[in-house]
Amino acid sequence: MRISQLLIGANPGDAVTEAALRLQGAYSRIAESQVFAVHIHPELDGRVLKFEQFPLDGTPEDVLIVHVSIGEPGIVDFVANCPERVILSYHNITPASFFESFEPGFAARLRSGRWDLKNLAGTALGAIADSAFNACELEALGMVDVEVAPPPLHLDRLHLVEPDPDLTAHLKQVQDPIVLVVGQILPHKRADLAVDALHLLNVNHLPGARMYLAGRFTNPTWSSALIRHVESLKLDTVRVLGAVTDAQLGALYRRADVLLVPSEHEGFCVPLVEAFSFGVPAIGRAFGAIPETAGDAALVLPRDAGPAEMAEAMARVLSDRNVRTEMRRRGLERSVHFTADATLGASVAALARVLQRANAAGFP
Repeated sequence: MRISQLLIGANPGDAVTEAALRLQGAYSRIAESQVFAVHIHPELDGRVLKFEQFPLDGTPEDVLIVHVSIGEPGIVDFVANCPERVILSYHNITPASFFESFEPGFAARLRSGRWDLKNLAGTALGAIADSAFNACELEALGMVDVEVAPPPLHLDRLHLVEPDPDLTAHLKQVQDPIVLVVGQILPHKRADLAVDALHLLNVNHLPGARMYLAGRFTNPTWSSALIRHVESLKLDTVRVLGAVTDAQLGALYRRADVLLVPSEHEGFCVPLVEAFSFGVPAIGRAFGAIPETAGDAALVLPRDAGPAEMAEAMARVLSDRNVRTEMRRRGLERSVHFTADATLGASVAALARVLQRANAAGFP
């Protein structure tokens, strides 16, 4: 048996890519396994194979896991003609509305991704979603018995790596509270609202509180707009770091006093789990899978909470030691459910259950 995985895009630091590579390691213990992608970042050459290299000698005993995240011309027809047993792995598709006004081409790809998802749902034998929120979208398309398993995480990569010495030294010199925001600089992540919230926190509560935004500059237009926004507010308490290494991210989590998740769309929220594992209190809003990921370990504000409410929440957490202590305790307890072994095992077991049901229904 061969277990292949197909991605549209493979990029370093991308949650979908990292999940596929970790799963490949697990699947390789029981079958031949490779990860293929249509678009591959140069840093991943060799670890991820080109779509053109996908083997055409597949059989109905083989498995093809299609990671759905964005549209790609021809991918539905390709999958429909594959002899392999097709399983969807759904990580959610960002709504196109976030990109319509300034990148209509990318918005169109997101819309086409929704159409691809609908067609793939009719082709696949089963599906695995990394949250119940994502599973609901598949069920709305008519899929049944969708398996739910968190993405295979590797939190130890941040705990075992030696923290970046230069950043650690810098952070030690900061005497005021530090607010951390982690995530790609994209419209739906709403780093702009985080900046506004920090501004209000400085004005109304904690003048010296600082914010560090760590995340890849995925979209140049939006990244430039964010930096101009920070400059327009004349905020010397905000640092936009861009992409960071694991050593730098580990240093940030070790020093952060609170994690703020201003995002308005998450299929699963990895930064929440990372913060929990370091005992960092976390604040988010009730969008997508954020409440599901957080459980009772984070302060989850209503969807309509804006910068003022986020600033008030941060002030409460940062000024009340008892609140911080309780949030730290709950976060550490919650993080136990997302260890490397637990999440990888859950994903592998989910695939096994999908295949067992396919076999029971008469598929090879």
